[in-house]
Amino acid sequence: MPLRILVVDDSIVTRTLIKEFAECFGHQVVAEAATLPEAVAAYQSHKPDFVTLDLSLAEGDGLTVLKALRGLDPKARILVVSGNVQQEVHDEVQSAGAAGFLSKPFTLDDLGRILTRFSQG
Repeated sequence: MPLRILVVDDSIVTRTLIKEFAECFGHQVVAEAATLPEAVAAYQSHKPDFVTLDLSLAEGDGLTVLKALRGLDPKARILVVSGNVQQEVHDEVQSAGAAGFLSKPFTLDDLGRILTRFSQG
């Protein structure tokens, strides 16, 4: 089943890459956001099935966005996508409710495996 995805990243290049990769697997990016307010508004407007979220944002941080989205919807499925691979960061996002973690840089296959897993339930 195709996912409706919200991509939260302050880099338009990364947002475009994730969008193109997701579309390769038959999914649809319904909204993009670069900041906490944009992410919250997009989530409320579009009710996506899945969110990709960068931890490093120009305005604020992804952990705050993660907590805000989980506060709106405790069942939100949020994949953290980050170049920060420190174990304590993994632990912190997992305890905040992230559904998974994808390290940057990633490949089409890396993202495809995750999207396939989440689209199947």
